Amino acid sequence: MLDFTTFWCFRLNALSRKISRMYNSRCLEYGITAAQTFVIFDVMEHEGTSVKDIATRIQLDSPGVTGLIDRLVKEALLERKEDPEDRRSLRISLTPKARELADSKLVPMALEFNKYIRSIVQPEVAKIFQNSLDLFDQQLSKNGD
Repeated sequence: MLDFTTFWCFRLNALSRKISRMYNSRCLEYGITAAQTFVIFDVMEHEGTSVKDIATRIQLDSPGVTGLIDRLVKEALLERKEDPEDRRSLRISLTPKARELADSKLVPMALEFNKYIRSIVQPEVAKIFQNSLDLFDQQLSKNGD
């Protein structure tokens, strides 16, 4: 009999969903979703960036990122500005409210959650695990995702 639960693709997907649910529930304490935090974190590092570039870096499609940005703009956490070099393009920036939320709540929460996730992996295999994740990412990126 076929036990699909032993397939790595199944296990990785199931674990990813568990981690995502845990992280998302922590984010919701601050009135924001996990995906929205990734947009905020990206814009923190790339102030005045484009939707397309955000989408590439957080590995979502542009329409999905546009929806996240729409909600963040509605919450006064992001703002869109016309690109002075290309009026058809918009630049995304954090508002002071977003910067305060990120600095005081979101970044510490994300760092603490990341520390928790890393603590699950035994220190003697952590480097091997990280290398394995990197290899998966590199190979899958070569194959077009």
